[in-house]
Amino acid sequence: MKPFRVCAGMLIGLTCAATLADEDFIPVQPLQDAGLVKYWQLQLPLEKNQVLRDAYLVDDQLYLGTDDGYVYAVHADTGAIRWLAPITRSGYHVRRPCHTDDRTVFVTPTDIQVYDRQTGEGLSRTDLRFPPGTAAVSDGRRLFVGGIDHRLYALNTETVYLVWRAVTDASISASPAIYGDYVFAATDSGVVYACKRDNKAFHWQTSVYGPISADLVAKESGVYVASRDQSLYLLDFDFGQPRWRARFSGPLYEPPVVTPELAYQYCPNDGLVAVENAVLAVDERIRWKMPEGRSALTVHNQLAYVLTTDGRILAVQTKKGQVAYTIPASDFTIPVPAPDTSTIFVASPQGRLFCARPRGVPLVKKEDVLAALQPPPATRATTSQPATRPTTQPSTRPTTQPASAPASQPTPRKGLPLGGKSKISRGYRPG
Repeated sequence: MKPFRVCAGMLIGLTCAATLADEDFIPVQPLQDAGLVKYWQLQLPLEKNQVLRDAYLVDDQLYLGTDDGYVYAVHADTGAIRWLAPITRSGYHVRRPCHTDDRTVFVTPTDIQVYDRQTGEGLSRTDLRFPPGTAAVSDGRRLFVGGIDHRLYALNTETVYLVWRAVTDASISASPAIYGDYVFAATDSGVVYACKRDNKAFHWQTSVYGPISADLVAKESGVYVASRDQSLYLLDFDFGQPRWRARFSGPLYEPPVVTPELAYQYCPNDGLVAVENAVLAVDERIRWKMPEGRSALTVHNQLAYVLTTDGRILAVQTKKGQVAYTIPASDFTIPVPAPDTSTIFVASPQGRLFCARPRGVPLVKKEDVLAALQPPPATRATTSQPATRPTTQPSTRPTTQPASAPASQPTPRKGLPLGGKSKISRGYRPG
C-alpha cells in the first residue's frame, strides 16, 4: 500500500458503497428494540493481512490505526473516508492524535507530524531530540508531550518551537490532560503534577501508591487518575487532594470513560465498573460491576451502552446495572467511546466500522457525504514545508510515491533544539 491522499471521487465511491450495502454488520431488530438505528457502516479497504489495532474519536473525526502504522481519517458524522497516511513503523501503536484548529498532530517515537485535518495533506514533520512517552494534547496555542527523559514539554503549535520544559521525578507514559489554566501530568513513579499552561508555574504535586500509565482525564469534577496500585482517584483542582479513591481487584491500565454521573473504569480482574462521581462513603462509591463488560461507549436516556468481551453491546440501566437490551455485535472488539454524543462507535480488526444513534435522528444522505469530502473554501496560508514520508515508515513499503504524496526532501528542523535551554530553566519541584 503506497502512502496517498485518497481522491474525493474514490472516497465517495467507497463510502457510499459501504454505507448503502445490503448486509447489516449488526442486526436491525435488536438495535430498534434498544431505541437505536444504524446511522452508517463502513468497510475500510484494508490490504491482505492488515488489521486495525487503534481507534480514537477526536472532535468530529475518527482515526483508525493499522498494525503496520497507517491511519485512516473518517468523518464521524457521515462515515466518509477523508484520507489515509503512513504515520509510524510496523509494530508500533498509533498514539491518539490531537487537533489544533484545522490540523491533526501525531507524535511518534521520533517526530511530530502535522496534517491538514480534512484533506490529509502533509504540512510538517519535526524530528524530536527527546524520547516522547505520550501522545500530545493541545490548548490551541501549545502542544504538551510527556517524555521518557523525566520531562514535560510545551511546544508552540505553529512552529513546534520549545516554549518550556519541566523536570519531573520519573518517566511520563500517561498522556497529560488540560483543564482551565492548568496542565496535569503523571509519572511512572505515581506522582501527579499540576502547573500553569503558559509558564509552567508550579501549582501542586501529589502522589498515589503505584505507577501511572493510563492517560489522565480532566473534567469539571476533577482529575481522574487510574493507577496500577489498583485504584481510581479523583483529585481536586485546587490542591490535588483525593476527593475519593475507588479500589479494584487488579491494576488499572486504561483511563475511565467519564460522564456527568458516573466514571466507567475497566479493570481486567473486575470487568467494567461504574463509579459514582459524587463524594460518597466508601461502600457506596461503586454503583455496579459488569464482569463481561469491556468499555462504556455512550450514555442516553439513563442507559449506558457497553461493549462486552464476548461480542455484544448491552444497554444497561445506569442506576442498578441491569441489562435492558442485548445487541449482537460479533467481531466488534474495538470500542470507540463517545460519552458526550449519544452515539455508538465500534470497530473490528478486519476494518469494519459501525455507527448507531438514537431513533429520530435524521439519517445520513449522499449530500452529507459530499459536503464532508469538500475541501475547505480557502487554502490555508502557511510557510511550512510539506511533510516528508515519516522517518518511521516501514522498510517494506515501496520507495516510489504518487504525485499527490508529500515531497521526499528532508524538512528543515524548526525551532530551538529541545536539548537546549527553555525560557524557564528550572523544573517545578516542591519548595
